This record gives sequence, C-alpha cells and structure tokens, in this order.
Amino acid sequence: MPSSSEHSSDSPLRLLSAPGLSVVALVLFVLFATPVTGAIWPVQLLNPLWQLRLAASLVNGAPFALLGLALLQIAVELGPHDPVLQRRQRLCSQLAVVVAFGFLLLVPVQGVARLQQSRSTTSAQSSRITGAERRLVALRQAVASAASNEEINQRLQHLQGPVLGAADLAQPLPLLKAQVGAVFDQAALQIARERQATPTADPWRLLPELLRNGIACLALALGFAALAVRPGSEVSLLQEWQGGWGYWQWRLNQRRVSRRGVTSDEDYLRQLSQEDD
Repeated sequence: MPSSSEHSSDSPLRLLSAPGLSVVALVLFVLFATPVTGAIWPVQLLNPLWQLRLAASLVNGAPFALLGLALLQIAVELGPHDPVLQRRQRLCSQLAVVVAFGFLLLVPVQGVARLQQSRSTTSAQSSRITGAERRLVALRQAVASAASNEEINQRLQHLQGPVLGAADLAQPLPLLKAQVGAVFDQAALQIARERQATPTADPWRLLPELLRNGIACLALALGFAALAVRPGSEVSLLQEWQGGWGYWQWRLNQRRVSRRGVTSDEDYLRQLSQEDD
C-alpha cells in the first residue's frame, strides 16, 4: 500500500502546479524581453546614450527573468517526469550562463559609457556658452559702430539679436545704444550664471552612481550564475566559480607555508576528498 508521502507526491495538484509555474516563468521572460527589445532599437552600438539606455533596461527587467528562471527550476522539481519541462529548464539554464557573463561585462561597459556621456554633455554645454559669449561680443561691436538707428536695426536683424520696435527707433541714437547695451548686460549676466552652474567634467562626481550600477550588475550576475549550468556540467556556474576561487586560495596558502616547491593538483583533490569524508 503506498504511503501518504508517496500519495501526496503524485497528487493531481502537485502535477498540475508544474505546468502552471512553467507558464508563469514564460510570462516573466516576456516581461523581461519586451522593454529590452524596445531599448535595443534603433541599434547604435557606439552611442553612450544607447548603451546607458540598454543597460538600464536590462538591470530593471532582469529580476523578472531571474524569478522566471527560479520558477522554472521549481516546476521541474514538481514535475520531474515531464520531458518538456526538463528540456525547457535545461535550455534556459544554459542561456543563463551567457546572461551572467553579460552582466559582468556590463559593469565596465556601463561605467565607460557614463563617463563618456558626462564628458560629452559638459563639452556641449561649454561650447554652447562659449558660442553665446562670442555672439554677444559681435552684437556689442555691431551696435557700437553703427551710425544710425536704422543701421542698428539692420545689424541686429542680421545677427538675430533683439527686435527693435517703432518707439525704439524713434529715440536718439545715444539713448538707443544705451538701452540696447543694457539688454546686452543682462544677457551677459545670464551667460555668466549658466557658466557658473555648468558642472566640471569630474569623474569622481560620478563615483556613487557608478558604484550603485556596478553593484546591481554584480548582484544580478551572481543571481543568474546560481541558476546557470554550462552544457555538460553537473553543478551551477556559481559553484564552479566558488570551486575555482577555493582552488587558487588553497594554492596560495600552500605556497606561503611550503618552500619545497609547488604542490601538485593531486594533493588538492586528495585534501578535498578527506574533507568530504
């Protein structure tokens, strides 16, 4: 007679929950892929703005994909005899290897793109302010050398300066020059304020943002690595990383305590087998 645990493990509710979780996982994958696809188009690989937009879309949507990958793993545990779920989970776990390395690569890519964008924005603002200063100098010279009100009006129109009305043109030439000069003085003050408010291209100012984005990418890389499995491997990618780090740490300790030469890899495997026993 089957035990109660065996009966509960084969219950219809347990068997039906596995396909349901698989569908939910696919929905989460779609929720991740939809905004990412929108951020990719149009493709501009060398544009820092495009790189930052894509990186932000990946980071913001990655929790959906990570949760979907976890639900797919749970679905396989609930329905271990479903070959469709097993193939789907195996494929997604292998794709997660690429995603994990992608988020690791996103750390320097995002940092470089942010620095480039900051320098580009600062340079554009500085160029715009410099151009406004040169234009203001040209307007001052044009007004100062004008011999009549009509000549002032023509020069201002040619240089796209202030527009003079009929009342302005009816004033004496010295008074008109003084009024136009006062307008130029106000414009000069506004340009000076903009130059003072323009931030300098200081990379240290971006350090908090770069650290925040880098930590988020590293955390997502570890999350996907915990559920990623390379083809032909029996352990997750994160376990492989941990094993590799443990191996090199062991080698470093052996070199510190022993001066007889390099310890062989067989000694490391023998030590691990003794620890397991």
